[in-house]
Amino acid sequence: MENAREKKRLGLAVKTAREKQGISQRRFALMTGTSRSYLWKIESGSADIGIDVLCKIA
Repeated sequence: MENAREKKRLGLAVKTAREKQGISQRRFALMTGTSRSYLWKIESGSADIGIDVLCKIA
């Protein structure tokens, strides 16, 4: 349960930061080397995100 809450919080933080900068999901996925569907899963809190992807997002 705790892990699910943390994934939701992280996903919301990624989405908020992306939207604040006016970047589309498609563009952000290209910038981070991920797919748009994987980015959607991250932002919705349903993906297990690896440290390598976190570093690209940061």
